Amino acid sequence: MSCVFCVGKGSVNGALCRTCKGSGWIEIGGAGMVDPTVFGHVDYDSERYTGFAFGMGIERMAMLRYRVNDIKLFYEGDVRFVRQFR
Repeated sequence: MSCVFCVGKGSVNGALCRTCKGSGWIEIGGAGMVDPTVFGHVDYDSERYTGFAFGMGIERMAMLRYRVNDIKLFYEGDVRFVRQFR
């Protein structure tokens, strides 16, 4: 999806956009291969099994909706951040 912070330009006020890292795009539906270490934690043989994970990041949708420019803010547990969304 086009970055809402730099409007797809890759920069904000002449500086590289932090959110999209200058690409002009934000990934909201991530996907990729499962790390073999994960299979070890659930007692599956990583030599025999592989996996592919995908999903829609609700945090990324909220970033776009509320113009939050750093996804880490959702995980820091700062109540001041949460209170602004009443």
